[in-house]
Amino acid sequence: MDQERITQLLDGSTEAASACRTALIEGADLILWQGSAPADRMLAAYRRRHAQILADAVDSIGFTEALDDLQRAGTRQLCLGQVTVNYPAYIYMLFMTNDPPKLIACLGVAR
Repeated sequence: MDQERITQLLDGSTEAASACRTALIEGADLILWQGSAPADRMLAAYRRRHAQILADAVDSIGFTEALDDLQRAGTRQLCLGQVTVNYPAYIYMLFMTNDPPKLIACLGVAR
């Protein structure tokens, strides 16, 4: 997948997806990781991350929705993407299927 396709997948269906799409259009950095992992394994890791974010009182966008979306995805294989924004300083995580390309979840965390 390339940046143009990912921008299309970020259809604005959530606040995080909309903010991430705007950031990509405005030139934010995109990293796509090779390979995939089951959604349920990602869910466990991001639940721990969410607990830490709450404990540290870090701002986030769409984290709870993303956890719900990952849970619904079950054992589907997902690819990860990261969009880094300088202002406001946020990192967005994208959880996507590869075939066919589809956005499953998006969340943003202040950095």
